[in-house]
Amino acid sequence: MRLLFLGRLRDRLFPPVAEPPEAAERSVYERFAIPYSFKPQLSVTEAVVAATAAFFRIFLGSLLFAFWGAYSLSAVLSIRSWFLRVVVTVPLIALFLALLTLLMLGISTLARRVRYRKTTRV
Repeated sequence: MRLLFLGRLRDRLFPPVAEPPEAAERSVYERFAIPYSFKPQLSVTEAVVAATAAFFRIFLGSLLFAFWGAYSLSAVLSIRSWFLRVVVTVPLIALFLALLTLLMLGISTLARRVRYRKTTRV
């Protein structure tokens, strides 16, 4: 009785999904690709631009984190009052997140422009 109830509950919560007919024609990589962030069939130029953008995201993000973290820690530890340390830490974290977001958006925009420029020249 209990297993039957669990089976019906599972069928209602997770109904079977019918695969569209064009899915059989696509490769395995195209079927499981993450939409809008990964194109399974990249040209050489697109692959180089994507790999370079990923490298710069990792490298510059790490560099920003290292410098921001070191100088923020130095600044916070130079304050004697615990209350003022907390007051200063919150804007430092918020500003770091804003700068990291701007850095990632800038790299994405630059990669998009380079990719677009390379494809329109051909």
